[in-house]
Amino acid sequence: MLKVVVRQAVALSAVVACLVGSEAPCAAADAETDVRRFQIEFETGAIWQSRNEIHIPDSAVGTRFSLADIQDSTPIVQRRVEATWHPARRHALRFVYQPLGFSGAGSFAMPVLFAGGTFAPGAPVESDYKFDSYRVTYRYLFYESSTWRLSAGATAFIRDAKVELRQAGSTATDSNVGFVPLLSLNAEYRFAPRWMAVVDVDGLVAPQGRAFDAAAKIRHDLTDHWSVSAGYRTFEGGVDNGERFAFGWFHFAVVSIGYRY
Repeated sequence: MLKVVVRQAVALSAVVACLVGSEAPCAAADAETDVRRFQIEFETGAIWQSRNEIHIPDSAVGTRFSLADIQDSTPIVQRRVEATWHPARRHALRFVYQPLGFSGAGSFAMPVLFAGGTFAPGAPVESDYKFDSYRVTYRYLFYESSTWRLSAGATAFIRDAKVELRQAGSTATDSNVGFVPLLSLNAEYRFAPRWMAVVDVDGLVAPQGRAFDAAAKIRHDLTDHWSVSAGYRTFEGGVDNGERFAFGWFHFAVVSIGYRY
């Protein structure tokens, strides 16, 4: 199913690229943007979770519990890679891969029913949580000045999620791959030569759930090609569709290095 969804997202991005690629060159095109149409950014830093509630199945044969309560609260290292292509001055296609996972051991205070398994209170239980995301974003630059750049568009968000519990040789697992459309916004404010404040948001609320990935960073251009950034990222959301209830809130203290050409 993941392969099918990925092929659909890639096909959609190819169509958008063909449409924006046919745009006639703009006489007022920015020379630097034309020369450096590709950007890649590697992000890493510490991540911790403040909420991770699970109820699968979301009925009387399941129990709502918190993975954050039974896993180690120590921040772990995360990573993210982002590549952007500018087929024309005001158009951008962004590709993002962001793995996210936690593992830990603890115990429940009461009996827990999860994905067909039964887990006793007081006994050690091991847990794994995965929420990897793959994204394709199209954005249009609708406002530009000497200090501000504002862009908006849409993101095709593909999630690959998995929760697993293990206790005394018994294992229960629930995995899910799904597609979610999100709105996408980006704001850049150049407050000094080679210094810029950046706010980047993907998000949407629907009856079945919500998803928000927002970052606020300060970027410094080391050269015309290389840059470094630091800031805060948060990811919050989940699903509540009658079969699954799963909501998490994760926090990132991040640094990144970027290269554009």
